[in-house]
Amino acid sequence: MSGMEYSDENAKRLQRIYLTSDVRAQRAETIRQLGLSAGERVLDIGCGPGYLCESMAQLVGPDGAVVGIDVSTDLIAVCNRQKASEWISYAIGNATELGQPDASFDAVVCTQVAEYVPDVDRVLREAFRVLRPGGRTIIVATDWDAVVWHSDDQARMASVMRSWEAHCAHPRLPRSMASRLTKSGFHLDGASIFPILNLRYDDDSYSKGLARGIRDFVGRKNDVTAADLKAWHDEFTRLAGAGQYFFSTNRYLFRASKPADADLRSP
Repeated sequence: MSGMEYSDENAKRLQRIYLTSDVRAQRAETIRQLGLSAGERVLDIGCGPGYLCESMAQLVGPDGAVVGIDVSTDLIAVCNRQKASEWISYAIGNATELGQPDASFDAVVCTQVAEYVPDVDRVLREAFRVLRPGGRTIIVATDWDAVVWHSDDQARMASVMRSWEAHCAHPRLPRSMASRLTKSGFHLDGASIFPILNLRYDDDSYSKGLARGIRDFVGRKNDVTAADLKAWHDEFTRLAGAGQYFFSTNRYLFRASKPADADLRSP
């Protein structure tokens, strides 16, 4: 996986971020595009704290099934504690070795996970393998060059964000996702952007939790001075107080399907 730490502390930070209005809206859009029906079987690769799985379970109902896997034991523990439906199951798992039977799911979703796996093409091949012919997938990823974050010190902002890039294996993955999907055997059905715009810096904004995560990650790398990193993080509170806070980024959603006449094996 990437340079991120999958600790209990990080799990709690992700929980807070995933409950913000921004990420709740992104989940709703992901589910809308997935178009689930009652009785379907869905796999969530990198399920995090399980909020997407819980929402999908309400749509597929007791005649369907939702399986969530994640590399983090702490996050899977969170999922199992809050599990609300008997037709949801969670397991510790690797995105490159799903451990699920061929053609066993109607839909596969992978949200903000593929860019963290060095062998991202293997993730796509595994998703292709476990999908039934005619099944579909949605892959959601971020291009970290698409972040616009206001600062009075652009050089400092650039150095912090440059250091942050090391937190994932593919910081610009959306640029190659369409071709990667087709090379893995999928039919590309479309792509869209989900924008996140924050003019406030508060606990319900995605960017506040992101800022904390960046501060902690970059601080461990020691390639930005502690003083600069503190000034970078502290500036957001000052800008917000002056009515000058601005953050924007895009999430890229790729929709693809497994051809109905596809062999059970990926190319």
